Amino acid sequence: SAYFFQGQEATNYVEGARVDQTTGFAFPLQQDFKVAGKKLALLGLGTRKKVFLNVYSVAFYGSRPVEKALATKKENKSRCETIIESKGKKAAHMTMSMGLDAEKMAEALSNIEGVKQSTKHAFGNMILTGINGKLKKGESMTIEWRFPNSVSVTARGEIIGEVKDQDLYRGLLVVYLGAKGVSPTLKADIEAVAE
Repeated sequence: SAYFFQGQEATNYVEGARVDQTTGFAFPLQQDFKVAGKKLALLGLGTRKKVFLNVYSVAFYGSRPVEKALATKKENKSRCETIIESKGKKAAHMTMSMGLDAEKMAEALSNIEGVKQSTKHAFGNMILTGINGKLKKGESMTIEWRFPNSVSVTARGEIIGEVKDQDLYRGLLVVYLGAKGVSPTLKADIEAVAE
C-alpha cells in the first residue's frame, strides 16, 4: 500500500516507487493485490480533484497481459483505450488525501451509465457497508478487475465484496480511463509513458 513521503527533496521516484507530486503519497512500481494477483505493474499515477480540493491519489496497475497489450497496441488506439480493452487483471489503488464519506464514494462509483439499476444498487450498498462510515486521510481503497466481468473492492486492505457484471466492469474502467475520466492527471500520466 501507499506510504507518505514528505519533504523538499520529493521527486517523482523514490526507491522502487513513484510519488504523486500533488499529495506526496508514494506507490510501488509493482504491487500485489488480494484479487487481481501478484506483481502488477504501475501503469500511471494521478490525483482526483474536486474543484480545488485534492480528494485522493490514484495509481493504476496492470498484469503482464495488460503490459503485453500496451506493447503491441494499435497506432490508432490510446494507451487508456488499450488498457480498457485488454483481458489482463487491473487495479486502481486510491489513497485518500482527505476524509471521504462512504455515501459519497458509493454514490460516485455506482452512478455509471449503461449499468442496470439493480447492479448499481448492489455495488453502491457493498461500498457503503464495506467502508462503514468514512475513509480517513491516508486510508486506501482498491478496485480490482478480473476479465471478463469481475469487479472487487478492497477498503483498508480488507476485501469488502465482488460484483460480476460486464457493464459495471467496463463502466468502472471508463470512470478512470475514459474520455471524461475522474483524474485527467492519471490519464495523462498513462499516455505519457515512453513507447
